[in-house]
Amino acid sequence: MIYPVSFGNKSILKTEFDRGAIPLKRDITGHKLKRGESSVDHTIPKSKGGSSSLYNYSLMNPTVNNKRSNKPIKQFIDLEALIEYIRVFLDVKTIDLDGIDYLRGWLRSLQRAITEGK
Repeated sequence: MIYPVSFGNKSILKTEFDRGAIPLKRDITGHKLKRGESSVDHTIPKSKGGSSSLYNYSLMNPTVNNKRSNKPIKQFIDLEALIEYIRVFLDVKTIDLDGIDYLRGWLRSLQRAITEGK
């Protein structure tokens, strides 16, 4: 599946989460997510070369997203919450979003962000 470039709150992730198709309770930092109140985080910040594409996005609590800004994501990850995030996306399959495809691309971005300290 090829996804168009998406921008911030227009991301397919946020759209699908807000309509209930992604049953996440927490973001990768362990903070609570609520429909209509989530934000989209750039795994690799734009200021550090990250793109505005699905594979560089994760759903995040807006307070944590603001606090993170462009700090290294590794400082914010909660391992149990990260595993749960992955488990949830393994079962997501909608007309607009294939969770496994998303995970393949996003995990590459996450690995790069951690390895390069972004």
